[in-house]
Amino acid sequence: MKSASIAAIAALGAASVSAVPSAYAEFKNALHRRADGPTDTQVLQYALTLENLEKRFYADALSQFDEAAFEAAGYPNWVRGRLSQIAGHESDHVSLLSTALGNDSVAECTYNFPYTDVKSFVGLATLLENVGVSAYAGAAQYITSKDYLTVAAVILSTEARHQAWESSAVGGSNPWGSAYDTPLDLNMVYTLASAFITSCPDSNAALPVKAYPTLTIGEGYAPGSSASFTFDDSHSATNYVIFYEGLGARAVQLDENDSATIPSELQGVVYALVSTSSDPKGVTTDNIVAGPAILNFPFDAWTENPAFAG
Repeated sequence: MKSASIAAIAALGAASVSAVPSAYAEFKNALHRRADGPTDTQVLQYALTLENLEKRFYADALSQFDEAAFEAAGYPNWVRGRLSQIAGHESDHVSLLSTALGNDSVAECTYNFPYTDVKSFVGLATLLENVGVSAYAGAAQYITSKDYLTVAAVILSTEARHQAWESSAVGGSNPWGSAYDTPLDLNMVYTLASAFITSCPDSNAALPVKAYPTLTIGEGYAPGSSASFTFDDSHSATNYVIFYEGLGARAVQLDENDSATIPSELQGVVYALVSTSSDPKGVTTDNIVAGPAILNFPFDAWTENPAFAG
């Protein structure tokens, strides 16, 4: 079902398309695209599941933390106001997608968000917005309707604005990784989101996604240094950490202690998963062992910032 809002957005017209980098053709293999990919309805249900989560995340936190709480945490008094506007955006996204889906809509789930104060809420908000950008970027390949693709594009760009503002104006950090954002496939995003989902209504349609086992990374990690990766596995095969940043991906073999050296060129928000594939192009749902996990590598304004070559 298409809403009047979707029709109005679609009427804005198609944007001109520039050539994508040649690396993207290779990178798409790492998105584990299925031959029987999800339908447009399923992609919208997946998007609505994520937007429901974000809507509840902001609403719950803002109901707990008033302006005084933000000021006590060291933030200017306008920060909470901007976050309230973002909360309104997420609510609008839910309304639009729900209207488009009609009777096929999925309802809110029950969530458990691990923030404990204003600062941890803001930090988690920045990561969730970044995952949202990666989610829409990765799901775009499955959308066949040009109307729906336009809607997904304008939501994606808004989520990117949220993340950029939260990272830079509020967090004082750099909001980008390199020349490209990182697309993630549906299962990878759902794995990250499922960490916050306690349960969902039985009436919700089953999504064509699965959550992989949890991957955690030891503290003190940095580009160019060794890090420990913790996950459940029989270790019957050699495991590799696959690092994703922008349109680049690289596999690094884990040693007998489940440690690996992090590529020195990584910058910004990076996703890592464990697979038995030694080649990112060979990663599939059948050989993913755990993850993804999120890593963050801040960098200053005087550092070279090329795209990760993989």
